[in-house]
Amino acid sequence: MLLELGAAVAGTYYIRKNAQLKSTNYLVLFLWITFFVELTGYYAGIAHFTQYKYFSFVKDTLFQNNYWLYNGYTLLSFSFFIYYFRSFLRSASWRLLLAGFLGFFIFSSILSFFITDTFFTSYSQFVSLVGTLLLSISIVLFYFELLRSDMLLQLKHFLPLYISAGVLVFNLCVTPIDIFSEYFKNNTFLVELKVYVYLYANIFMYCSFIIGFIICSKKKRSY
Repeated sequence: MLLELGAAVAGTYYIRKNAQLKSTNYLVLFLWITFFVELTGYYAGIAHFTQYKYFSFVKDTLFQNNYWLYNGYTLLSFSFFIYYFRSFLRSASWRLLLAGFLGFFIFSSILSFFITDTFFTSYSQFVSLVGTLLLSISIVLFYFELLRSDMLLQLKHFLPLYISAGVLVFNLCVTPIDIFSEYFKNNTFLVELKVYVYLYANIFMYCSFIIGFIICSKKKRSY
C-alpha cells in the first residue's frame, strides 16, 4: 500500500509542477483511487483475523470477502490503461479498433459477472486474461506509434513510456499466476510463488511510475 501511496503522491507533485494532458491528470486520479481501494480492501482481513469483532456487519454476507471490490477494480484498471494508451495514438483506425475492443471488454466482463458467481466468490479469470490481452495490444500499438514519431529523441522525459513498462511487466507476470493458482489452491509452492510474484511485480510497476514522475517533472512540457 505504501508503494501505491508513493506513486499517487509523486504523480500529484508531477501535475502540480507541470502543465498536463487530460490523460495524465486522469492517471494521477486513478492512482489515488488505487490507493483507496487497497486501503478499503483491508476490511476483509481485519474482520477475519479479529473473528469479526470489527466489521461484523459483513459476516455471512456477499461482502464477507473482498472479491467484489477487486473484481470491480480490475475491470476499471484494465479499462483505464487501455484508454490511457489509446489517447496517445494518432492513427484513427487504431483508435477506433481499441475503442471497439474496450467496449466489448467492458460489456462482456459485466455480463460474465452476472451469469457466473465469480464477482463475489473468486477473482475473474476472464477479466484478467482478456484484459491483459487487450492491454498488451494497446501498448504494442503505442510502441509502434512511438517508433514512427519524433519522441524517440525525448524518451527519457516521456512519462507514458515509464507507465507502459510498469503496467506491461506487471500484468504479464501476474496474469499466468492468477489463472493457474485457481486450479492449485492447495499447492503450497504455488501459493508462495504467487505472493512473491505479486510483491516484486508491484514493486517494479510502482517504482517505474515514481521514477517516471520524478524524472519527467524536470521537464517543463509534460505528457
